[in-house]
Amino acid sequence: MDRQIVFKCPRTGMNVQHRLGDEPADRTHVSVSCPACTGLHLLDRSTGKPAGDRRN
Repeated sequence: MDRQIVFKCPRTGMNVQHRLGDEPADRTHVSVSCPACTGLHLLDRSTGKPAGDRRN
């Protein structure tokens, strides 16, 4: 089932909305294209936070 997430772009600080699709269960992270900075970010599928983000 697809789900909508909002994450904060680590480069611009802007909130970005993205739809996570169904992925194989063995993948814990997914790369997404960010419209705020036009770069790629690695997101944790369970939390929706960028990899390396230590904020609660």
